[in-house]
Amino acid sequence: MTAIYSPLPAQEGANNTNVNMIQSFLQTLKLYSEPIDGVFGPKTKEAVLKFQAANGLKQDGIVGVNTAIALDNEAWPLQQALLEEGYAGEDVKKFQEMYNSYFGTLAVDGVFGPKTKAAVIEFQQSRGLTADGIVGRQTWASLYSLATHDIPTDQRISSIFDIPYDLGDV
Repeated sequence: MTAIYSPLPAQEGANNTNVNMIQSFLQTLKLYSEPIDGVFGPKTKEAVLKFQAANGLKQDGIVGVNTAIALDNEAWPLQQALLEEGYAGEDVKKFQEMYNSYFGTLAVDGVFGPKTKAAVIEFQQSRGLTADGIVGRQTWASLYSLATHDIPTDQRISSIFDIPYDLGDV
């Protein structure tokens, strides 16, 4: 099982769509305010260094596997919609599907009704979160950590950068 192509490490001088993703993560985290242009220049490096320092990572300004996964873990929950009772749509479906993968049998109908709210509260309690029935950053982050913790590193990197993953003869 090997990735067809590895986008990492990404460092100053790189110029490609993978850098776009890195810059997007950094913008989401409010560490990068320049245009997303796919050019890993001094400003991108500076933002990567700030992120690495804030997250206890090796501070080298290079996006390797650990930095890429940490960026994804931090940015992904911030890119999700805030959900609460009364909401409906694809974001609610996404939550219901992810929840069902680990905890239950919610109807995947895209409706945030009383059953979904009760499931959210149960999930939040089980994960030591504030049990308010609202799917916000912390709830999304906790659910995402469950969804990604067993994924092999190469496959996770392929997923982050939307690169086809070769499963070989599996």
